[in-house]
Amino acid sequence: MALKRRVFRIFKENVMRYLGVLILIILGSYTFLVASGIARNLGDLVTSFTEENKQEDLSFQTDKPITDGAKLEKDFNALIEESKSFDAALSDTLTLRLLSNTKRVNIPAVTEGKPLSGPGEILLDPAFAKANGYPVGSSINILGKTFAVAGFVSLPHYIYPLKNVNDIMNSPDNFGIGVIDSEDFTGLGNPSVIYSVRFNKRGQSINEQAVQLRERLHDEGITESEWIDIMNNKRARMPWASITGMKTMSVPLPSAMFLMCCLIIGIMIWRMIRQESVIIGTLYAQGYRRGELIRHYMAIPIILALAGGIIGSLLALPSVAPAVMAMISYYNVPVNGIKLSYLNVLIGILTPVLFLGLSSYCVIRSELKLSPAELMKGDKQKTRVNAIERAIKLDKLKFNTKFKLREQLRSVSRLVFLLLGVTSASVFMLFGFTIMNSMNYVFKNSTNGTYKFEYEYAFKDVQSGEAPEGAEVFSAGRFYPEGQEEVEFYVTGVEPDSTILTLKDNKDNPLPNNQVNITKPLADRLGINAGDTVSLINKQDGKSYTFHIDAVADSYAGQFIFLPMAKLNEQLGIPENSYMGIWSTKKLAIPEDKLSGTKSLSEVSNAMDELLGPMVSMVVAMTVISCVVGLIILYLVTSLIIEENKNTISMFKIFGYRHKEIQTLILNSSTYVIIAGFIISIPIMAASMDAMYGYLGAMINLVLPIIINPLYVVICFAAIMLTYQLSKLLCAKKVNAVSMSEALKAGME
Repeated sequence: MALKRRVFRIFKENVMRYLGVLILIILGSYTFLVASGIARNLGDLVTSFTEENKQEDLSFQTDKPITDGAKLEKDFNALIEESKSFDAALSDTLTLRLLSNTKRVNIPAVTEGKPLSGPGEILLDPAFAKANGYPVGSSINILGKTFAVAGFVSLPHYIYPLKNVNDIMNSPDNFGIGVIDSEDFTGLGNPSVIYSVRFNKRGQSINEQAVQLRERLHDEGITESEWIDIMNNKRARMPWASITGMKTMSVPLPSAMFLMCCLIIGIMIWRMIRQESVIIGTLYAQGYRRGELIRHYMAIPIILALAGGIIGSLLALPSVAPAVMAMISYYNVPVNGIKLSYLNVLIGILTPVLFLGLSSYCVIRSELKLSPAELMKGDKQKTRVNAIERAIKLDKLKFNTKFKLREQLRSVSRLVFLLLGVTSASVFMLFGFTIMNSMNYVFKNSTNGTYKFEYEYAFKDVQSGEAPEGAEVFSAGRFYPEGQEEVEFYVTGVEPDSTILTLKDNKDNPLPNNQVNITKPLADRLGINAGDTVSLINKQDGKSYTFHIDAVADSYAGQFIFLPMAKLNEQLGIPENSYMGIWSTKKLAIPEDKLSGTKSLSEVSNAMDELLGPMVSMVVAMTVISCVVGLIILYLVTSLIIEENKNTISMFKIFGYRHKEIQTLILNSSTYVIIAGFIISIPIMAASMDAMYGYLGAMINLVLPIIINPLYVVICFAAIMLTYQLSKLLCAKKVNAVSMSEALKAGME
């Protein structure tokens, strides 16, 4: 019973130290449960929605109608449904894409209001409706026709409602989708006819089935266009990138927290046992068994782990639903209910117990294996010079520098903990800034520097004639490396004397447009250098084409190969002086029925501005969390240094050292480690970002550069150093509280 009471006295004597460990455990359990909860719920919602509402496997348009769809369905064991699509311009900057109400593929799900009951009604996607002020029951005027807003809708092939399939960011202020009855397309212009296909053989390769379907269409004299398969449809793939990312991040972040807790608890218990070796030896002599003493010291990490796991879990449970709903605001899926996994709760509680329990048991058992006589001698408490300190020649250094270095080198475990803690906090902080900077560079700076046009118009069919004033024509085809259909990109033919497309090499020298240029992200992804020849498969006809690369353009404005338009037309068999799109510096009056898509670069920039708001909030949150974690780690290490140097501090006071001089020697001894940890964090962060961006490329065919802004590095370093200064202020009272009698006590012992 006496030993049990002593456990709480130990906690009381070092409240702040153990509170810091407790907070780290709470953060670890909280992060695990929230991240895994978001991934599980979002995954279940997206999976059930896409399966129950029959998400398409591919869609395409044709040059003439498919007359025998029933036979195609039977031959390919698939669902094929014809639908209509029309882009209605509500203003110069606002477009509403109208889709027909389908019954078999891409079935709409009404999330609020009621389903369509007939003509004159419309279902809107909720983000568009909220951004533009169209609540349920209101009306919307579209090209002179008034529609009543019957409700809000989710569509399985527009989970992330992008205007163009190759866009990255959606902007509900500029684009939205609406579902209307097929009869309501009358009088709205010439809508596009789209065929959506869903194969019933879910276990067979979708790509193989798609190739066979395309060959069948060609045999029947039907030429398809706008062929979009689900694996290259960012409207459907973006949610899965988030889901997989959440699942991935739900393991390493909590594990890092728990491992740091293991290390600091191990150090603290190791020190405690060594300081109390005489007491432990006496307890042995009085009849206490080793098992009782092990259980006594094991109570400290077990109580901390259980308390931290339970508190973290209790805090995380009410946070899962709001976090999932925050993700749903980006991804339009119906929410039938949010589930809490009690297995994950159990994991969140037991994992820190397992981590801290095993590590502490190993430390305690190794220290208590000595005999009572050896423990009572207290020989183990003597400081020993380790191999690292012997290897580094400190004799020629000034006393202050020598003392600070020795303070860190005398405890390798404490040094490792401090270094890992500072490095982890710095990586986490730099991570957010780098993501924001990379996206901002790609979608604003790089794009604006490469493209000198405002509007891009893509035609359904090949066009001929001259481009309007202030515009240039281009041709394009979708290609992929053989055996890597998920790596899809455009080979674009441009005018040799183009002034709208500006490409430069890595030395900022302009590249001529009368040669074959490849953008850097695509070159890096395919492993291509200037002078290489590459064979690519055209997604339209399935044939292989060869391109000799003349130069690599230092541009991240997409994954492209650019070459003279006449050369591309010749290879693809397109008539001379024909084109498939127009780049223009001003808006052109082109009939909607001729276009397969339009893009405005200002909309991309505006969407990026909208995204920067939440991203700035995310970066601020990550910075605050990093500073809190860093403060806890720095405080724990600094308090340990003070505890280990009580006798030294006491001697300094006896010798006449002032408080500030003692604080400088003791509290500033970690400065070199802090700086080293931050420097190490930069390449670690870059390697982590490279792995994450590679994952993004595989999931959604997006390549981002790692752009490290020196300003952000300075800001992160300043935040870490301010945290360090705050930890020193918190520990300064501990140094001042050490009395001169400590040295006398040590001498008497």
